[in-house]
Amino acid sequence: MLPDKPRIIDYVEKVRLRACDLRPGMFVCELDRPWLDTPFLLQGFEVENDTDIEAVMQYCEYVYIDLMRTKVVRVTIDELPGSFTNERKRTFNEKDMEAAKSTRKHTSKLIKSFIEEIRFGQSLDIQLAKSAVSDCVVNLIKNPEAMMFVTRMRNKDENLNQHAFNVCVYSIVLGRLLNYDSTQLEHIGICGLLHDMGKVNIPDRILNKPGPLTDEETAIIQTHAKEGRDILMSGRDIFSGTVDVAYGHHENLDGTGYPRGLLGHQMNLNCKIVTIVDKYEAIVSPKPYRPAGDHLSAVAILNQLARDNKIDKSLTAAFVSYLGIYPPGSIVELSSGEVGIVLESNSNQRLRPQILVVRDANKAPTQLFVDMSEKTVDEKGRPYRIVTVRRPGDFGIDLNQYYDVILQVFNS
Repeated sequence: MLPDKPRIIDYVEKVRLRACDLRPGMFVCELDRPWLDTPFLLQGFEVENDTDIEAVMQYCEYVYIDLMRTKVVRVTIDELPGSFTNERKRTFNEKDMEAAKSTRKHTSKLIKSFIEEIRFGQSLDIQLAKSAVSDCVVNLIKNPEAMMFVTRMRNKDENLNQHAFNVCVYSIVLGRLLNYDSTQLEHIGICGLLHDMGKVNIPDRILNKPGPLTDEETAIIQTHAKEGRDILMSGRDIFSGTVDVAYGHHENLDGTGYPRGLLGHQMNLNCKIVTIVDKYEAIVSPKPYRPAGDHLSAVAILNQLARDNKIDKSLTAAFVSYLGIYPPGSIVELSSGEVGIVLESNSNQRLRPQILVVRDANKAPTQLFVDMSEKTVDEKGRPYRIVTVRRPGDFGIDLNQYYDVILQVFNS
């Protein structure tokens, strides 16, 4: 049986942060000492520039930031307790990356075959889905950072396949945070993998429309929930919860979702999980009518939806806290003007990850590995930090093009 309540952290609005890890846009609401012991006139202020950061560092070792009033980051940044979070501290290598990439490739091919079967009126072979999801579970346990990295590697013309794989991976992540057993992880993974099968019957002219949808087209898109339910019900050995998730992953806790307008207590836990990760993945994915959104924007939207009682607050907090500020595969711009790809986080300094710099200060191509936990100032002695997260594909950066280089980094 699934647990009745998530065994995870509560939604939080204030987090502790080292002063040296402050960034412009963060709102400092509390210090590690009385305000009167510092020259700061206001008891709470927004960090505007590096000068403000240096001033705070002169007096404080750490501060607290108000996530609700912070412009650049609206997530919890402390590690979640539990074994799965600790697993993220391990360093992954070439073998891990190859295994993760192979799992993604195999799963994408499976989704393609499912699409063809559906279009020819055939029922799905759920045993094949179980096998693919089992591989995802094994790889997430062995090398979660590598699996998270490959979710950022996108191929053109594979939006549905990529989306299915990513939602599967993210759903398993949340299942692990909830201490799901192996059977439950398989179930939630299948739910994520097959949640959008109903889109197979939606005309491409609507799915790939480069502009806003008409009311009629929106109504057609929304039929994919019921279509998915009907498709999965015809499958052999289908887990009943998979049908529920396909039918209900666009419902909202406050009853404003579709197709049935369910309330939170009418949605099962797996449905709530897939609803959250599906929204996140949709935001960071490129669409015919817009480029991919960046990670922090997606997190801000999720947190707003949680505050508005559209999605579960505790599950949202757990998910974004696990992802962290800079997930593997993120494209980040540095205070030096350089641009890099995040390879993996440093467990004790999550705002200072290991990165591969791929654009210099003039945005010209380059390749340089930097462990930001070891490099705190640039060549001119100025603070060296990440200033923003860029959208996938910014500056013409395609993670697939750097795959071999990244493997060399892990072998060095």
